[in-house]
Amino acid sequence: MAEEHRKKTDLVLSVGEYAFTQDATTGAVKVLTGPTVVNVTGQEYPVVYEEPVQRFRAVDLADAAQKSPMAPQGFYIELHNPADSGAQPTPASKENAPTLMTGRRVNIPGPITFALWPSQIARVIEGHHLRSNQYLLCRIYDVDAARENWKKAVLETASGAASADESDGPQGTISELTEDDLSVGRLFVIKGTEVSFYIPPTGVEVVADEDGKFVRDALTLERLQYCILVDETGDKDYQRGPKVVFPKPTQRFYRDPKSGATLFRPTELNPKQGIHVKVIAPYREDGIDHAEGEELFITGAETSIYFPRPEHSLIRYDGNAKHFATAVPAGEARYVMNRGTGEIRMVRGPTMLLPDPRSEIIVRRVLTEEECALWYPGNSEVSEVNGILRELLGRSPSTRAAVSEGEVKRSKKARRRPADLGIADMSSVHSAASGAMADEWVRAASYAEPRTLTLTTKYAGVPAIRVWPGYAVMVVRKQGDRRVVVGPATVLLEHDESLEVFELSTNVPKSTERPKRTVYLKLRDNLVRDLVVVETKDRVFVTIKLTLRVGFEGDPSERWFSERDYVKRVTAHVRRLVKAKAQNVTIEAFHADPARIVREAVLGSEARLAFEDAGLVVDDVELVSARINDGTIAKMFEDAQQLTVASAVELKHAEEKLAFEKAQQVLEREKATEVAETQAFQATLELQRIQRELELVRARHDAVLSELTKKTEQQRAADALANETTEQALARRAKESEQRRLDSEAAQTLEAAAIRAQTEAAVARFKAAEGPLAEAIQLLGNQDVLAKVAEAVSAQRLFGGKDVADVVGSLFEGTGLQGLFAEIERKASK
Repeated sequence: MAEEHRKKTDLVLSVGEYAFTQDATTGAVKVLTGPTVVNVTGQEYPVVYEEPVQRFRAVDLADAAQKSPMAPQGFYIELHNPADSGAQPTPASKENAPTLMTGRRVNIPGPITFALWPSQIARVIEGHHLRSNQYLLCRIYDVDAARENWKKAVLETASGAASADESDGPQGTISELTEDDLSVGRLFVIKGTEVSFYIPPTGVEVVADEDGKFVRDALTLERLQYCILVDETGDKDYQRGPKVVFPKPTQRFYRDPKSGATLFRPTELNPKQGIHVKVIAPYREDGIDHAEGEELFITGAETSIYFPRPEHSLIRYDGNAKHFATAVPAGEARYVMNRGTGEIRMVRGPTMLLPDPRSEIIVRRVLTEEECALWYPGNSEVSEVNGILRELLGRSPSTRAAVSEGEVKRSKKARRRPADLGIADMSSVHSAASGAMADEWVRAASYAEPRTLTLTTKYAGVPAIRVWPGYAVMVVRKQGDRRVVVGPATVLLEHDESLEVFELSTNVPKSTERPKRTVYLKLRDNLVRDLVVVETKDRVFVTIKLTLRVGFEGDPSERWFSERDYVKRVTAHVRRLVKAKAQNVTIEAFHADPARIVREAVLGSEARLAFEDAGLVVDDVELVSARINDGTIAKMFEDAQQLTVASAVELKHAEEKLAFEKAQQVLEREKATEVAETQAFQATLELQRIQRELELVRARHDAVLSELTKKTEQQRAADALANETTEQALARRAKESEQRRLDSEAAQTLEAAAIRAQTEAAVARFKAAEGPLAEAIQLLGNQDVLAKVAEAVSAQRLFGGKDVADVVGSLFEGTGLQGLFAEIERKASK
């Protein structure tokens, strides 16, 4: 390996650098310090000291140079394994390692730099600057060195700098320690409020936190904030703001297990809120002694802002701490059970109910299936809800014969659709909004209801019986007390109260085989239908159907409910009365007016049938039908009745016909009178119309005459104007004619002169063409050709200013004479 590391033999070290070489034969390690150039011999090779494994490792010569640790001003070097002599390698030297104090360490303040002996370890640490809300946790690791160097610590007080040499000892909390108090492992705190800068002496180390930081942050508490300090002994210290909190060496800040927070706010309470705490250590406050194990319920009425204390342990219900009052609206109520005695009281609204969890619990009343059907007829939700409550009641503790609101809440969470069962989906009456406490008790919730006071309390409160107008109920207590409530009213039942149940006979005729059970007594207009078979004086049986109108009278009293089945009593009594009356009447008399006979039998002369002992009264009876059971007798009465009815109908028809004819004649007379009056009125209107038209014609005649007069005068003026205009026009035309005549004569004179000039020119042209023209004419010998020539040389063409030869030449162009006339023209031009 030595051969492998001799590629280069010169090792150049600068100022502040050093290197280790190891003798290949003895194993001795030397230190070389710069500035220098070292020639490494064949017996040596470079090495470096590896701190993690604490051994030397051979390296290339180029990697052998190491930087000397340097601590500038305000830093210090923590040197492990110092030399026994305390000296370090000198610059520009090559030395063997001295004896080292292995396992020891010293703190050397800067500014300083030096090379390390083999096996030494140096850590450069920045001096610890502290703000007023920071602190250091220090520990004694070498008591002898700490006592020897205790006064050599470098520190500055918060009010000004102070060197260790000039001071009598460390300031602040460490001033409480003397050299005699020091011991190995002793912890102490240096607060930033007292010391602004600190470098520990040898024997003292600054303990880093979990993140490797030396300077720790204290907690700055504002007003309405607090923190919890937990000691190693388990004691807890609650600190309230405003202040800066520094823990003791053995204390730590309590952190919330869920949020990790160390700062907490106190619990704000109003008179309708409270918290439940348990005393875990005896203490005295405001002259009152509180023993260990005592429970307190603190509300906003006595403590509006609650700061926890070490003697208190918070009791949570299903993870919630704060208790809120329950809104009990007007017309509703809640059952509150005393947890010690089992007594249940009813709290009526409107109120805000805040039960004391130490002794009270809000419970629900569980109705039986029969009570659900009687008290809330036709309401299936009531049966379902109370069915659930009956299940919960079977699982409730035997010491509490009631269902608490907490049990109802937990059962709703386990069900899929609690709202469909008529149970409002309500949150707990407790809230997690509470300051942290290091000690807590967790209990099952004893009550659940809307946090935001949602008034969906349809089935949460006391059973409310709404008595409609015209109805009454009897409320019965287990002690035997009774009271009658007449509607309209709402009855809130105490926990030991129920409603009196009575029965009503059903079917027609009335019987007790299937009675109707109810708790609501209708006071007026109860229609009771029944069927009675009576025997007349002449032993004819008649079946009667009737309807009785039954009611109750007098002041509300228990006698209304004295009859278990008042329908049975009334119908039985009416049957006896009707049968007794019918036995004294023949069938003919009965058939003639059965309604009157039945009415007299039932109501009598006073037109009412009263049952004084029960407050009952029958004030009306209606005969629905009366049927003779014997068919032959019924047929005889039916035929006689048909004959009587037919005669009566015929007579009635004749009377109506006579009355109709009389009325018709009266109408005819009235119609003639009205027609005459109408004709007279129309004649009057016609006369008035003719007079108006005559006046209109006269007015039109006068207007036309006036118009003609105006038009005549206008015509005359127009004629005079026209005559004058005509005369002026004739004069103008005469002048214009004269002018045209003069212009014509001048034009004719000019035209004659022009004709003469043209004639003379033509004559000259004829003379010039006499020779050739004569020859051409002779050669032609044809009258048609001559006619064309004559046309060509007519005066009109000659007057047009063209030469005769040109005219004749153009005339015979394209014919057999074209060449002839060309020759004539040539000769003529000579």
